[in-house]
Amino acid sequence: MVKRKENFLALTAALGLIFVLITAGCTAGIDQQGDRQVHKAEQATGKSTGTLQLQIPEVSVSWKDFYPDYDDRTKSEIIEKAKDEIMRVFPDIDGSTLNGNWIGRERYNDAGMKQIGSPYIEFENVTYKLGEGRNYKIRVDPDQMKITYYSPNTAQYGQPVISYNEAKQKAIEFIRNAQGEDSIVDDPDANSYFRDSFSSGGIPVTYVVYYKTCNGVTYQENSVSLTYDMRRDKVERYFDDLTDPELLSSLTVLSPEPDITYDEAIQVLEDMISEKYNLGEEGLEYTTLSNYDSPLSWWDNDNLVYANDPKPLSLVWDIGMTSTESRKEYEEKRIDPTCGSFRIDAHTGEVTRLVYGEDIFVKTYGYKGSSNPQ
Repeated sequence: MVKRKENFLALTAALGLIFVLITAGCTAGIDQQGDRQVHKAEQATGKSTGTLQLQIPEVSVSWKDFYPDYDDRTKSEIIEKAKDEIMRVFPDIDGSTLNGNWIGRERYNDAGMKQIGSPYIEFENVTYKLGEGRNYKIRVDPDQMKITYYSPNTAQYGQPVISYNEAKQKAIEFIRNAQGEDSIVDDPDANSYFRDSFSSGGIPVTYVVYYKTCNGVTYQENSVSLTYDMRRDKVERYFDDLTDPELLSSLTVLSPEPDITYDEAIQVLEDMISEKYNLGEEGLEYTTLSNYDSPLSWWDNDNLVYANDPKPLSLVWDIGMTSTESRKEYEEKRIDPTCGSFRIDAHTGEVTRLVYGEDIFVKTYGYKGSSNPQ
């Protein structure tokens, strides 16, 4: 069984790590590598020190400063503005099918699990005027007045009629138009990821993702992603998961330089797994779990960003695992060989996630469901 949380803290003290704080400031260069843009600055590998000094600063803002508690009349007025924004971005939608519902910070998913996040206005069963036999769901952020979610309820694919490069460029232009000024596609510090699914034997779509960064480190969830259908020559899905920039900046105040090195993080992981498994027999190898090719990131799950008493976002190592058995299965069945994952705070050494075999440890912060910080 996985080691309990109190043992993690004891291990942390033994490591003797300094908790370093800085004020946020987000700048970095980029370099093009194939279909991915990555930062030129070398990835920090961390440093060992001799004393544990936990100095967690107070956060001066919360989500409440950005999402006021509107009365019903004001909500109705904002919903009308949201309809206008949808028609600006998607002019062929049937406006008569836009019926918005205000969704607050606390809600429940389809499985009945409680979730928290930024409030939004949701439009369901939206249709187009012509040429579409599908219904769509659209969400709009009421304060930033931007579309954050657009997706059909069914998928329809066929042979592509435009090229990958054409689809990629159209996707970028759509994001720029949807976001307006200060679009993430024009952010020189953003990491980007592009993929042609059709060329590798998949469905005829192009995937475009932009990740926000701060001080050379990528946020796990602050991103904009788009799926472009190369058969229908139009956007299939669009998700804008960017937090209000002032709120995000106010929560990103810790040092981007890890105090626990990647190798030290791996050692903690192996010490924990070796309590139950034979490392020699398992044959573990380690991978990144993201599209931006770094295991170091800011942990910005909604449960942390939209907490009533938020703390500074943690700098974490997120590490994926493959084993001899999972790699063999991949070769035989082409199944994803990732068979486990591990997250450790790169400053304090606290383990907040370990999934391997039948052992699961996840810090949930009191909420369970798809919005767990996992």
